[in-house]
Parts: sequence; structure tokens; C-alpha cells
Amino acid sequence: MADIAAQQASPSPLRAWLAGVGQGRHVLGLLFMLPAAVFLLLFLTYPLGLGVWLGFTDTRIGRDGVFIGLENYESLFSDSLFLLSVFNTLLYTIAASILKFALGLWLAMLLNQNLPFKSFFRAVILLPWVVPTVLSAIAFWWIFDAQFSVISWALIKMGLIDQNINFLGDTTNARA
Repeated sequence: MADIAAQQASPSPLRAWLAGVGQGRHVLGLLFMLPAAVFLLLFLTYPLGLGVWLGFTDTRIGRDGVFIGLENYESLFSDSLFLLSVFNTLLYTIAASILKFALGLWLAMLLNQNLPFKSFFRAVILLPWVVPTVLSAIAFWWIFDAQFSVISWALIKMGLIDQNINFLGDTTNARA
């Protein structure tokens, strides 16, 4: 009889562990985040790992690849067009980062002053962060598309040019 009472009084090891977890809020929070972390880890690292592995093979769609080592990377780094695109990417990234930082700092300091309509100007400046990226991409396409560019259309209507400008297809215009 005493054995039965002792068994009922002591909780199972799982219940004791769960009760201890409930006491520590940080551990409980980590446990709640664990499924999302596993999901993200799985769906971010698997494609990355697969891409790295495929970079070392000559895989084509519809057939298995053969391991070729660094051959793909050697041909990539000997291609002048690839090196130019890497240079353009780095140039754009560095220049855009510096300009955005300088402009943001200047606007922050300006809007920290006592100005009339300060709330209106803050709203107008923060509006681009509210607009979704998709709308920005559509606007970019609408402005710079080779066939339907609104800039080319306006310049043709004004009689300044005779044909559409291929903004992103021409290397001179793409880097300008």
C-alpha cells in the first residue's frame, strides 16, 4: 500500500522535466521557436548545400552529373563577362550603401529639427519602406523595360529620340 502511494505521489520523469521547463521562460521560448528554426534551417541550408554540390559537377537537366571538381569555378573566373558583372555588382552595392547611409543620416538630422509640417515630411520619407518590394519591382520594370519604358515613351512623344532605349540590355546604359 505504501508503494502505491509513493508511486502516485512522484510524477513521471517526463512530467517533472516539463514542469521544470515551464518554470524557465527562456527554455520554454526556445522550445517554441525550435520548430521554426528547424524548418528554416532545413529549407535554407539544403538548397545552399545542393547548389554548392552542383557547382562541383557537370549536371544538366534530365541527367545525372559527374564530379568535375573546380572546373566550373575555373571557367567562371576566367570569363571576362562574369568578372565585369561581379565588379558592377560590388560597385553598385558599395556606392548605393554609402549614398543611402549619407542620405539617411542627413534626413534624420534634418527631421530632428523644428520644422513646419515635420510629421508630413516624416510620413513622406517613410513611405518607401511601406510600399512592398513587388510594387517597386513592377515600377522598375515599367520605367526601364526595353519595349514599354515610360521614359522611352515620353522621350519619343517629345521628339527627342526615334526608338526605345534598351536601358538594361546595353552595357553602357546598365552601369550609368
